Amino acid sequence: MSRLCDLHLADWNGLHSRGRRIGVTEYAAAAPVLDRPAVGPCSFPACGYGISRHQLCDGHHYRWAKIGRPPLAEFPAELERRNIPRFSVAGLPPLAALEFQYLLQIRTDQRRSKVIPSAWVRAVNTVIAEGVTSVRDRTAQHWGQLSLYHTTVRQLFTDLLEALGDLDGPAEEWDRDVWRPDRLGFSVEERQRVAPLDFTGITQPWLRETVKRYLRLRLARTELRTAARNLNDFVQFSRFIAEARPDQQHDPAVLDRPLLESYIGWVGRRTVEKKGAYCGQPLTPSSRSRLLSVVATLLETWRRYHWQPMLPPDARIHRDEYPRPRGLKANFIDEHLMEQIESEENLALLDPETRALVLICRDEGLRISEALILKTDCLKKTPSGRWALVHYKSKDKSFRAIPASRVVVDAVREQHGRVRERFGDACRWLFPKVSGNPDGKYPMPYGTADTRFDAWLQRIQLIDANGDRATVNWHQFRHTLGTRMANAGVSGRTIREILGHTSWEMQEHYSRIADETLRREYEEKYEVRFNLKGEAVKVRPDADLSGVEWLAEKIGRRLHAVAGGWCGRHISRPCPKTAADGCYFCQDFQSDRQFLPIHRDTLARTRELQADATAAGRSRAAEVNERLAAAVEHVITRITDQENDELSPASNDAGASRDETEGTADAG
Repeated sequence: MSRLCDLHLADWNGLHSRGRRIGVTEYAAAAPVLDRPAVGPCSFPACGYGISRHQLCDGHHYRWAKIGRPPLAEFPAELERRNIPRFSVAGLPPLAALEFQYLLQIRTDQRRSKVIPSAWVRAVNTVIAEGVTSVRDRTAQHWGQLSLYHTTVRQLFTDLLEALGDLDGPAEEWDRDVWRPDRLGFSVEERQRVAPLDFTGITQPWLRETVKRYLRLRLARTELRTAARNLNDFVQFSRFIAEARPDQQHDPAVLDRPLLESYIGWVGRRTVEKKGAYCGQPLTPSSRSRLLSVVATLLETWRRYHWQPMLPPDARIHRDEYPRPRGLKANFIDEHLMEQIESEENLALLDPETRALVLICRDEGLRISEALILKTDCLKKTPSGRWALVHYKSKDKSFRAIPASRVVVDAVREQHGRVRERFGDACRWLFPKVSGNPDGKYPMPYGTADTRFDAWLQRIQLIDANGDRATVNWHQFRHTLGTRMANAGVSGRTIREILGHTSWEMQEHYSRIADETLRREYEEKYEVRFNLKGEAVKVRPDADLSGVEWLAEKIGRRLHAVAGGWCGRHISRPCPKTAADGCYFCQDFQSDRQFLPIHRDTLARTRELQADATAAGRSRAAEVNERLAAAVEHVITRITDQENDELSPASNDAGASRDETEGTADAG
């Protein structure tokens, strides 16, 4: 077949289609008797093919015939015009044409997905064939049945009918039964992982309007995610009223004390309805308390502002009727599982984006919703050279800066490079939405990150200490970091600052985990220690972003003793020390003058072992001991040089210059 040109290949295929199966050799003998078209170059500009018919090669002849055989002089312009996607409404009634034009404008404004020209043409032709004046003359189910095997066409009809339905609703978003957070003015950070607030699940009209009024008031000070969760609780309350008093549910007077007492018992019997490991289990005391608290707060607000109709005086749920709270659950990932998760071999199986998310959640303790809305410029450098990670804290709607580990800094830089390669400088999100995001306008949704993470856990086959399959979730990385810091002796206040807790309850939780003998006081930041390079390790209290400096110092070292000093390795990273390489060869080793006797004793014994090995001809042992002795001697020299320098501590006076402060810190 490859021995025939395009023209002869078409003739040969034509013979096959008519049932004449001949070989290439037989065809070559029969070819002269075939009616051959004129042979000459193709007249299409820049084609240059040497064999043609009707002055066109086979490819251009086919396209010429498909578009109606226009004059050859007009063929190039006509072909170029038809190659440009167009969205025509020709043939539609005037009202339907306006509806389709409105759909195209909405899709353009949203910038979520492309309108496929073929789907557009099929949808327009479907409406024309149906003979209606408006798309709303038929239901969405009807249009879906007409486009049963064309998903993109069905979606066009669905989007169009929803958009037209919005036009019929109230002009004020607060008056609608479905509130869209973007129309209420909430930012992308605030509405992350929050679906539209749908009040249609509250079947009692009087309760629905009251709940809308209450949540509008609450949104002035609470976060959107909390309001969405409260709305789900009100839907449950509406469901209870419909079950308990079906004949009185449309009368606000149904809210009496006997009904509320029944509701307390109903909540106590509820079980988890969501799919998952907890499906069918009783609600936790905290969930039951939330269901009761939401209704109790609504009733108190109703009574405070004298909303009509007036509530019965005894329509209250008292605080002592809430279930007794349990202690906080230790929701951290045990170290047996963390060893598998942190394995470089397993991390290499993750795609680069999800790997960066895992490292950020592990080392920085961010909520996954906060990590997904990190900006591309989230890294800030302090005057002393430390890196800070700036992120949006959803609890109090503010931006915070926390110390960033070296691993996280490298991961963020690599991810920023991938985003820039895809979107240039147009995208502001460090983790943009993968599909339906041509301009980088939207951040990655939680579902994408969670699906990737779960698939990775299945791939690495996470096994617990008992040999059973195990699973973890994103939020457990946050608890794991807090537990590791507590076990390393980091103070509760520092943990609270790093994790961004708004209450002291979680701080007390981590304080109970910590061993009191490992606790350190705040004044540790004034101590001077030396790392392996002989550099003084000290926090400058007068530096900019000193809070970040101090937090980095507190979480940047393990705060537990090793032989001759302290370990300064980041709390989330395992110790790489082996029997051959001790702490004296580790870049994270720190020490000071109180350990001089230990260092001098180590140096003396090492020199003695070196001399014995040299005398016995054990060159390898002599080389190892010589290397160790040089490292110990280097630490001793730096400490004694500082001890003999007799420089005074850095002055805290307002008149001291920054250069003087830095010089003193480096020296002492």
